[in-house]
Amino acid sequence: MTTKQWHAQLSKGALADLLIDRLNEILKTDPVALNALVSHRVPCNDELAKHSTVQVHDDGINPTTVGLLGVLNGLVGAIEDGPRKGWGFITGVWEADGSLSHFQRTK
Repeated sequence: MTTKQWHAQLSKGALADLLIDRLNEILKTDPVALNALVSHRVPCNDELAKHSTVQVHDDGINPTTVGLLGVLNGLVGAIEDGPRKGWGFITGVWEADGSLSHFQRTK
């Protein structure tokens, strides 16, 4: 099976669920490292900022940035309809103390 055929058989939701499971496994293994990695953002150019599925942060004042979750959501694709249209499927959930608790599907 080619990569293209495999991708065609794997829905966005199924891919998101697979990545969420793996991210939660990694988080249990080393929460400090994954928290730091997911919290890190880097400046990105306008072309990436306008990508149809990659999630970026643009407050209109500071340079536009992208992080790991934005890229992973870009690989999965954006939610196509409903109140979260255009959002990524994967959400990181943080505790009040700023620590990363877990990953889940965007609700």
